[in-house]
Amino acid sequence: MRLVTRAAWGARPSRYELAYIASTGGVKIHYEGTYVPKSLAAADAHATCAGRMRDLQASHLANRQEDYSDIAYNAVVCPHGYVYEGRGPHRKTGANGNSTLNSRDYAVCAMLGNSGLVVPPDAMLDGLVDAITWLRNKGAAGTRVAGHRDGFATACPGDRLYEWVQGGAVRPDGESPQGGTEGEAPGSGIARYQVTINGLRYGYGAKGAHVTAVGEALVDGGFGRHYKVGPGPEWTDADTLNYQEFQLAMGYTGTAPHEDADGVPGEVSLHQLLGKLPGKTTATTVPPFPGRSAFILGRTNPAVVTLDGGLIRKGFTRHHDGNGYQAGPRFTEYTRRNLAEFQRATPALAGDADGYAGPLTWRLLLS
Repeated sequence: MRLVTRAAWGARPSRYELAYIASTGGVKIHYEGTYVPKSLAAADAHATCAGRMRDLQASHLANRQEDYSDIAYNAVVCPHGYVYEGRGPHRKTGANGNSTLNSRDYAVCAMLGNSGLVVPPDAMLDGLVDAITWLRNKGAAGTRVAGHRDGFATACPGDRLYEWVQGGAVRPDGESPQGGTEGEAPGSGIARYQVTINGLRYGYGAKGAHVTAVGEALVDGGFGRHYKVGPGPEWTDADTLNYQEFQLAMGYTGTAPHEDADGVPGEVSLHQLLGKLPGKTTATTVPPFPGRSAFILGRTNPAVVTLDGGLIRKGFTRHHDGNGYQAGPRFTEYTRRNLAEFQRATPALAGDADGYAGPLTWRLLLS
């Protein structure tokens, strides 16, 4: 099982104390029920899943009609098979439709939509079984596995996922949910997979001048201690270990394979390291918008470093603590004031210069 804890994906605190529940009869399976882009399931898109979790939590906390205490689900599973801790075991869900149903079963949501990504990848099905097993082992869930629509009038979890539930909720290899271990610990082993960013390959075995450029940037930044003879054009374990230390310094915490700080680049961290994204597109390529939940006053997020870099490059640094404005992972009042000045100076943004980054502010600042 590849578990991403609340701390690892950057969960906000619960609004109210979550209700304890000793056990349940089983687990209800859910889907997001909105458009989910097919690109989320791409092999190199896992770095965006933590941001999607933060956005899901933020949308639930903003729902004053339901008045959610937290993200409604006990767990959420991404297309790459990772289990994101939501409310977690022994916590009453808020997703099953009413208080009685919420007490009867835990809730596990798949990052699957009613359009776009509607067919669950095999890795997601594996992750759903992992989540069910986890809630049985850690939360005393019973053997029942049902869909949200079982007991409540809804289309959730969608026809494709509901077919899987009715078929026994088994892994692609036919194994049913059962007891087991928690799986690998963070940091166990070196990541040896590749990602493609702007047409260029990064990760173990990737080759090219762009690999050398990453190594040289790591050395220049003080992250070269694992090189024995210096960076070269083929990505080795030394590149992975050095890049991992750079990611950890940015504030990422997950270190298991495919997580944020496993030593394989994502677009945000690569842009921060090189100041651009090399490849088929131009040097002004903007990294993906990480979601509004990345910019919460007083909270830290690696994307704030990228935001700060844009402010510094464009000269919006008037507000600081007396030691000059410097890039850092915490979204401070100084960050907000400087960003508000950039917004006021940009005609397309001047009408809503609140100092908080949305997709348009992000694009215009970093382009």
